[in-house]
Amino acid sequence: GEAWERESTLCALEDSVDRTAGTYVYLYPPGIPILAPGEMITDDVVQYILYAKKKGCSMQGTEDPAVDHLMVLANI
Repeated sequence: GEAWERESTLCALEDSVDRTAGTYVYLYPPGIPILAPGEMITDDVVQYILYAKKKGCSMQGTEDPAVDHLMVLANI
């Protein structure tokens, strides 16, 4: 839908709160999406990503393999 058609940009993970996700973020395994395109990024989501990173969990779908940045939709 609309999320795929809008321009997106990389944003520092901590600065992505209240922005709109521009890509999927999957926790793998089991491959469950933490974020989907068009979804609002909340502080809880960012804290969960930071927790998962600290625990050494693998995340996929991001432009940044280290998940220090998230692809967010450009503000309009």
